[in-house]
Amino acid sequence: MVKVCPLFSGSSGNSTYIEHKNRGLLVDAGKNCKTILSSLQKIDIDPKKIEGILITHDHSDHIKALPVLTKKVNVPIFASAETIDYIRENLGELSAPMYEINSKIEIAGMTVSPFDTPHDAKHSIGFRINAGERAIGYATDLGEVTGMVKKGIEGCDLVVLESNYEEKLLSISSYPYILKQRIRSNKGHLSNTQCAQMAVELAKTGTTRFILSHLSSESNTPDIARQTTFNALSENGFNENTDYILTTAKRYDVTTPVIL
Repeated sequence: MVKVCPLFSGSSGNSTYIEHKNRGLLVDAGKNCKTILSSLQKIDIDPKKIEGILITHDHSDHIKALPVLTKKVNVPIFASAETIDYIRENLGELSAPMYEINSKIEIAGMTVSPFDTPHDAKHSIGFRINAGERAIGYATDLGEVTGMVKKGIEGCDLVVLESNYEEKLLSISSYPYILKQRIRSNKGHLSNTQCAQMAVELAKTGTTRFILSHLSSESNTPDIARQTTFNALSENGFNENTDYILTTAKRYDVTTPVIL
């Protein structure tokens, strides 16, 4: 059995717990240590189960809990070399060791394979995580779905995929013009439409579980994001709860774990 549970998701902080055979991984550590530990408690997870922390990139909503969290959960951190350098320069030397991840590695009994993602960070990556016979794809904070990203997540049983903004809402949002352009760029974030298009491609390669993540609070809503992907899958002949299960990660609270 594999358990995937977003603890919270969005520009205010990101972290996801993944468990296989009672051994756990954490992907990203935004917000703060207290919130992460209380979120784990809500789903009855002992932090001692965590054997490694995977970091996608250096933005604060993915790393800012690390200085305190690593004092409580002293496990290795895995990230790109550039992200590790950024953490050391900006957060100081952590209590836990940090290792560059640039190829397949086994952590907590799961095989983790990184792949590059296009985002305006030092070096942003996603992950393909093989846990027994199951595969989880993790791709958030990306301006477009490149060939490398597709290769990383296609054929996965479950994919955590960004569905950041709705174009019409972004256009009328209070964001400055330059920020809107950054979000729309190929190193910004995925729109609901881009996410939905990729979900259809993934469903065709066997993905049966989708978790929409990193929704904007300013230029999106959970209902709109979900409906966009639902409509695209329906139009291509996929039936919810028969062919796939669609979940939207909560921004401020724990999302119901998805079990494989």
